[in-house]
Amino acid sequence: MQRLSVLIHQQHPFHQIALHQACNAQGIYRVRLLDDPLLAPQSLRAGPPADLLILDQTMPAQPAKALIERLRSAARAPALLFVGRTRPKQVDLAHLAREQGLCVVGELHWPLSTPALSHALRHARKLAKAARSTPTAPL
Repeated sequence: MQRLSVLIHQQHPFHQIALHQACNAQGIYRVRLLDDPLLAPQSLRAGPPADLLILDQTMPAQPAKALIERLRSAARAPALLFVGRTRPKQVDLAHLAREQGLCVVGELHWPLSTPALSHALRHARKLAKAARSTPTAPL
């Protein structure tokens, strides 16, 4: 079975913990938490390469746009999963990531749907398996 490596950033610590536990419940144990989204590029290079980056859909626009731009220019960007609902007059980060050519495996809302998370994780596993079979330069 393909082992998935996940990096999570959520604005609220409770959501980080809930997502971490939900990943564990789905058999994903290589999970790291990220407090500052601007540190994502360094975190993606440290330790095992992340196959999936779970991001808060409501994170501030400026750091989110900077992160998406950095991921877009990476040789091997992780798949993205956005959690949360976009607020009125807020940038839809999942849409922006797709426009930039990044792979978004899903958009989930709170409360978290276990079947929807399971589906997104299966999709991320397939992408990770394909990416590992293709050599690329580091992030």
